[in-house]
Amino acid sequence: MIWNISWKNVWRNRSRSLVVIIAITLGTISGIFVAGLMKGWVDQRTHAAIHTEVSHIKIQNPQYLNNEELKHTVPDYAEIAEFLNQSDEVKAWTKHTKIVAMASTSRGNTALTLKGINPDEEKTVSDLYTYIVKDGGNYFESGFKNPIVISEKTADQLRLINYIISQELLDSLKTLGAKEQLLNNLEPLKDQRFITEKKFKAKLESILKPGQIKEFGADIMKLAKNYKLRSKIVFTFSGMNGEMSYQSFRVCGIFKTANTMFDQMNAFVKEESIADVAGFQANDYHEVNIILDDSDEQVNAFRDKLKSKFPDASVMTWKEIAPDAGMMADFMSMYYYMIMGVIFFALAFGIINTMLMAVLERIKELGMLMAVGMNKKRVFSMIMLETIFLTLVGSMAGMIIGGALIGIFGQVGLNFASVQEGFEAFGWSAMVYPNIDISFFFGVTAMVIVIAILSSIIPARKALKLNPVEAIRTE
Repeated sequence: MIWNISWKNVWRNRSRSLVVIIAITLGTISGIFVAGLMKGWVDQRTHAAIHTEVSHIKIQNPQYLNNEELKHTVPDYAEIAEFLNQSDEVKAWTKHTKIVAMASTSRGNTALTLKGINPDEEKTVSDLYTYIVKDGGNYFESGFKNPIVISEKTADQLRLINYIISQELLDSLKTLGAKEQLLNNLEPLKDQRFITEKKFKAKLESILKPGQIKEFGADIMKLAKNYKLRSKIVFTFSGMNGEMSYQSFRVCGIFKTANTMFDQMNAFVKEESIADVAGFQANDYHEVNIILDDSDEQVNAFRDKLKSKFPDASVMTWKEIAPDAGMMADFMSMYYYMIMGVIFFALAFGIINTMLMAVLERIKELGMLMAVGMNKKRVFSMIMLETIFLTLVGSMAGMIIGGALIGIFGQVGLNFASVQEGFEAFGWSAMVYPNIDISFFFGVTAMVIVIAILSSIIPARKALKLNPVEAIRTE
């Protein structure tokens, strides 16, 4: 009977209850969507850290971590390779040679790490091959003698990107809905080549109106970008004997990830392209990258096994190598509930106020119920159930709508293109796909019930302090 009465009491003042329910609904939607957005970001960063940048476990020479000299190769490599091939926990593994080198072209130069890889093995450990940009070549599928895959950031620093207003670009803009005036303004630039993004932007700003740049500027920059594939890059580095060595490569592919720092530091070549010129012998490698299951327990256990079997090698997990991603992955569940806790804490004051008003409006009624025999325990239960029902209705509606929004945007994504450069500087993708674990909704439900019980204490105590005789006389 108490449950039935409590439910009906919630709707006695429909307008006031709906205001509170809508506030709780909106707060829950906001909290769940923000939590889903953060989880999407963290999951993407974690995936990139493991499957693009460092793998689950990396084995290196301890001295190489302090001094990146070529002579500091992985100790006991042959034994490590045999052990990994026989381990059931290992899904895939590969090895790299690494050279810190100076890359030069006729128009630019930059320092980066040249990684010698086996492309077929690398595909089983890293998904970098999926990040080749559109019209940016391929992943070691060319017939070049010494192919190299570089990042878009490196290509820009080496002046291997230029910008051209082509007929194809004009046709594409027309398809996108550009007006004839914009096309006419661009016509004088047709087939002109701009060697830097800065110069191209300055030219566009001089011939186009601000409104045209705002509407089509990003599309023009994207369509005009032209990668100078097959360009020769000369690398200068110290070989195993300490003497200066040189090797030239031709660009076969250009990639772009969501981590600007990673892109700026790394270029990839076939291991045989640098083995002889650098003076590497058989089994001379600077790191071994290992992919396991995504279970933290298995990763840590296998790391400890490797450390005990190969004490002379440095064995580190991805969380040790990329602590920013590891910390976020470990503490994200706590952040979710902190967000929801702050939101419900603010909403609790509105719930308390609403229930206090409900109690004050029903002083005479509560007095009569107590006078005819309803004990204080039942009065407290009735007020508490009213608060729980009021809160649960709003939170359930919020969870349903919030979950639906996460499902929709989890498929189409959210594009923060306006701050893309800032996000990617920290390794975070500007294109985010929100997602949330089902278990989070059970946690939110439990939190809602706790908040409702705590919010009901003050109104319930107010009701329990009523003197039945005085309450009945209240007008």
